[in-house]
Amino acid sequence: MANPLTSRAASAILLCTASFFLLFTSSNSEASSNILMAGDTLTSGKSLSVGSYNLLMQDDCNLVLYDNKISVWDSRTAGKVSKCFLHLQMNGELLIITSNATQPPLWRTETGGNFNRFVLVLKPNGNAVVFGTAVWSTGTGRMKGIDTFAVDNTNEKSVP
Repeated sequence: MANPLTSRAASAILLCTASFFLLFTSSNSEASSNILMAGDTLTSGKSLSVGSYNLLMQDDCNLVLYDNKISVWDSRTAGKVSKCFLHLQMNGELLIITSNATQPPLWRTETGGNFNRFVLVLKPNGNAVVFGTAVWSTGTGRMKGIDTFAVDNTNEKSVP
């Protein structure tokens, strides 16, 4: 059984982290959010944005991270099908799923674990990270201070 104090401390840390990113992101009303909460989806054509960075779920089912409109990372799922969306599961795993519920995910981070309060954050340094316990990142964080780390992504899967 989980220690309630540890669970409350973890929840408080996650809440503080999410609040920090909400507070220090652009207040421009035209700017997209840089946060995707567990259980939420990012549909084709929609993106998470902060500063010069844009994490876009493209219409061709490719999830691409752009810096000033230059691709710096992608899920390598372009053109496999159409009508896809990015979904952050309650267990912290990111999936690219088609509208056909019988088809397996096109891409996944293979990082799902215990159910927790997870959030995908596109950070101001260009790194997209699943927080709760950091379970996945694009590994694209720039050395712009001490806020740079990477998580091993060797488990992520793209369907051939």
